[in-house]
Amino acid sequence: MKVQTKFNEQELLRIRQALDRLGSDQRKVFFRRVGSTLKTDFEMGFRRGRSPRGNPWKPVQRGGQPLRDTRRLQGSLTMRATSDSTEVGTNVGYGPAHQDGVDKAVTVPTHTRLINQAFGRKLKTGVYQTVKSHTRKMNIEARPFLGIEQPQQRKIVRVFGQYMRELGAEGNAT
Repeated sequence: MKVQTKFNEQELLRIRQALDRLGSDQRKVFFRRVGSTLKTDFEMGFRRGRSPRGNPWKPVQRGGQPLRDTRRLQGSLTMRATSDSTEVGTNVGYGPAHQDGVDKAVTVPTHTRLINQAFGRKLKTGVYQTVKSHTRKMNIEARPFLGIEQPQQRKIVRVFGQYMRELGAEGNAT
């Protein structure tokens, strides 16, 4: 799942020019730090129930905590860095539905369901029942958990400044 974003062009150009002067190992360290910072920021968004922009997620109708009941989506966040870029994302199939929202009919394939209660009463033993394929109206509110907004841009610039100061200190020490 990819998320497009706009970045302050002047700031990006300044960072790009400085990174172009560095070796690939040094750029990879920078991008690893950026990825780690973003991943931590997105995980914090799950804890706070907020989008990268800082807006609270809409509550779920069934109760519970949006995107946090099982913690599977939050736990699936990964980061990968190269000498040219960093990626933070998830491989969970329902991630895009929560990120962007869904309002359409979907086909539910044939599956087996375990039934533990009937008519409001618990059964002594569970019964397996085959459920035929059917369509279901899906309506999920968008609850963005990934993205580069103003807060993340400021963090990237901060990581860049800190890293360049460290490199300057190393250069002066040798």
